[in-house]
Amino acid sequence: MNLGKKILSIVIGIGVAFLQLIMTQVVTLLVSFLLPNVESFQKAYPVFFAIIAGITFSTGIFLVGWLALKWHWLNLETKYTARLLGTLLGVFLPLIIALFLYPAIEAGNPFLGISMIAGILGFYVAGWISK
Repeated sequence: MNLGKKILSIVIGIGVAFLQLIMTQVVTLLVSFLLPNVESFQKAYPVFFAIIAGITFSTGIFLVGWLALKWHWLNLETKYTARLLGTLLGVFLPLIIALFLYPAIEAGNPFLGISMIAGILGFYVAGWISK
């Protein structure tokens, strides 16, 4: 692979990761339309809120990653199961830690951002380390 193709591959990979980050927010927004009074869930039911946030983040990350692999935007091995498990682990681990450190996970909590980034990293790392 020549230098131009390597640079293009890196740029596409960064673009896909950025799309994954955007989709975490889009899926969360769409689910918030389905669940009334999400603001009250943050304080009244923090575990339920963490589960919903984890599901929406994981869905956004995995959906874009799966499409990028299927449409050959990324030149990586598919390993869908490993990538899904890596995404779930990356998303839920920071949320679980946040539940122990904070009484409620509110909007703007840094662990929400960490959870999204860790989920994206989990999508890629799981494909690299699984056999």
